[in-house]
Amino acid sequence: MEHHAYLYEGPRTQLSALAEDACLRFGFSREIGGELYIEEWEKFGIEEARALRTRSALKNITGRALYLVGVSSITTEAQQALLKLFEEPQTGMVFVLLVPPGVLLATLRSRFTPYPEELLIPGITASHPGAHFLSLPYKERSAYLSELLEEEEGARDRVRDFLQAIEAELYPHLAQSAGMRQGLADIALIRSYLPDRSASLKMLLEHVAATLPRTP
Repeated sequence: MEHHAYLYEGPRTQLSALAEDACLRFGFSREIGGELYIEEWEKFGIEEARALRTRSALKNITGRALYLVGVSSITTEAQQALLKLFEEPQTGMVFVLLVPPGVLLATLRSRFTPYPEELLIPGITASHPGAHFLSLPYKERSAYLSELLEEEEGARDRVRDFLQAIEAELYPHLAQSAGMRQGLADIALIRSYLPDRSASLKMLLEHVAATLPRTP
């Protein structure tokens, strides 16, 4: 019997891959609105937490449901509001929560089982996108960024998730390299420009791609 709540830490761009994998892994229908519910939020606050609790209390015809919830940020109040939801699981209900690394309170984290890093879907790797980017030579980094920015719709959300993934890889190496520390400072600067529609994301990201040290 599966656990009722799983935690995956990574960028929000991995939500669709996780949804497909979770349906396969736990035996749920892939039809959204049947047994599968996917919710995505830039900022998950107290109102969103209360709404999720209300929706998840409703039973569908099969008596089973899989909720995939992907967020870029989550407030302390929202986390506290979710404690009871994940403390008292309903039969047939499975949650997968996708959040940036290190944002959950210990009390809420303890309600979750870590989601398996190795996905079942051939050709899809949802883990460690930041590590993959940092391992690339500059030419391939540039191509990666061009693909990231190819579609204008949702580009800033994708960039925000991408920066979070890179940060997660850089933090453990702060003491080893001045380049890593400078990279984090550059990422903070880029993030401050994200609300500015006139800022050239391509130019800002190319600078980071060119200056971040390459990892093994």
